[in-house]
Amino acid sequence: MRQERCEIRPTFKRPAGRPRSEASRASILDAAYSFLRAKPISAISTVHIARKAGVSTATVYRWWPTKEALLLDAFLHKADHEVVLAAEGSPLGRLKEYVLQVGRFFTGENGTAVARLLTTIQDNGILRKEFLERVYSPREKEIRALVKEAIQKRQLPPGTEVSPFLDTIIGPLLTRLLIRHEQIDEEFVISVFDWVVAGTIAQKTTGKSTQV
Repeated sequence: MRQERCEIRPTFKRPAGRPRSEASRASILDAAYSFLRAKPISAISTVHIARKAGVSTATVYRWWPTKEALLLDAFLHKADHEVVLAAEGSPLGRLKEYVLQVGRFFTGENGTAVARLLTTIQDNGILRKEFLERVYSPREKEIRALVKEAIQKRQLPPGTEVSPFLDTIIGPLLTRLLIRHEQIDEEFVISVFDWVVAGTIAQKTTGKSTQV
């Protein structure tokens, strides 16, 4: 997963190492994410984040206009390093590895952060808009393209419906995360993925496929 960010780069020469602004920005993101894992979003404030990061609130607002934008950036900063779509390999193999990474990210404290975001966006319009535009939509576009590539290369049957296929794979992970609060281990993720793929192929062989 990728995200482009604008950074202010000084023109004067400086010693080797990260510039102070970059270090401050990283500290703010780390502080924000630590709160996201530990507290409900309604209980997190920009002041608390700034204090934990050792910066002023003015420094925080230099980069983020709202608390919601900061928390999402903190989430992306973490997720972008742990959930990465491979550039090489077969489409179905890359998708399976991606889903495995999602499953791993849904466990432990990261899973708590994901659950907080997904539940809070139901009542927070600002956060919901930011989440859809910056988190959900870009990643959905990537994995939908991967499924279509798998169809083109005959790894999935022609006529496979992309949205139901992906929903059937991701849905059980979300059920365990948000409803059952059960462990999402690799065995479970692989079994769900393989079952959905096998069922999709079997549906085609019985002549019940639909159009993309």
